[in-house]
Amino acid sequence: MDMVTVPLLLLLLAPLAAAQWQYCGNNGNYTPNSTYQANLRLLSSTLPKKAASNTNLFATATVGDVPDMVHALTLCRGDINASACQSCVATAFEDAQQLCAYNKEAAVYYDPCMLKFSNKNLATTDADNKVILYNTQNFTTNADITQRLLFTLINSTAQSAANSSRRFTTSRLDVGSSPTLYCLMQCTPDLTADDCMACFQTVLSVTLQYLGGRQGGRVLGVRCNMRYEMYPFFQGDPTLRIINLAPEVPAINNNTTPVTVQPPAAAPPPDGKATVQEQN
Repeated sequence: MDMVTVPLLLLLLAPLAAAQWQYCGNNGNYTPNSTYQANLRLLSSTLPKKAASNTNLFATATVGDVPDMVHALTLCRGDINASACQSCVATAFEDAQQLCAYNKEAAVYYDPCMLKFSNKNLATTDADNKVILYNTQNFTTNADITQRLLFTLINSTAQSAANSSRRFTTSRLDVGSSPTLYCLMQCTPDLTADDCMACFQTVLSVTLQYLGGRQGGRVLGVRCNMRYEMYPFFQGDPTLRIINLAPEVPAINNNTTPVTVQPPAAAPPPDGKATVQEQN
C-alpha cells in the first residue's frame, strides 16, 4: 500500500468544480475516442445516479471487456443527501478525466464524495493508496495525553463505524479538561465488519504516526477514510459520544513509507478555519 503525505500549503479557496485531492495511477493510458474512453463515459453517465439511489450512497460498476474493461467505485459521505451525492460524483468523473488525462486509473477526493476508476479490479483493499492531510497547529496538551486522545477517538469511532450497517459513524470526544474533538469515519459498505476494521487499523496507525499532536487531520482512502477536527464539521448530532479516555496506547506497527506529492489547492471548512498542509 502506498501512502501519500501531502506537502503542507495553506489551503486557499478553490472552485467547487475542482477536485480537492487526486491520485493518478500507473496502469497505463488510453487514447482519445478509444473503446476504453467510451466505457468510461458510459460509467460517468450511470454511476452518479446509481450511488444517489443507494441508501448507503455507494455504488460500483464494471463496463466492457478486457483489455478495455473499466471498474469504478464511488462513495459519498454518510451525512449528505442524495442530490448532493449525485452532483459530487458527476463532477468527480469530469475532474478525474482532466486531472489525470487519459490515465486508465484515477482517484479523486472531495469533502462530500470520492471516486476511483481503473482497468484493475477494485474488489480488494490491497493497493489502496492513502492521502494524509493535517493541520499545522498542534495541541497544547502534552504528547502522551494527545496520543491517548487520538487513539481513544479513532479507535472508538472505528469500532462503531465497522459494526454499523452503513459502516459510518460520527463522534464527539469530551474528556475532562482535554480539547473537545469531532470525528467522522466511513468504510465502503460492501466490506465486512472485519475488513472494515482492518482498513481502519491502517488509518489508526498512520494517524498516530503522522498526525500525532495535530489539531486536525484526515486519512483518505478508497475503502475507508477518517477526519477529525476541534470543531464540528459534519451534518447533525454525532452518533457516538466518547467520555472516557483509553488508559494507554498499545504498540502499533506501521512500516509504510509515505510518498510526497503536490496537490491542488482545496476549499477550507465551512466555518472558514482552514486546514493546512505542510512539508514533512
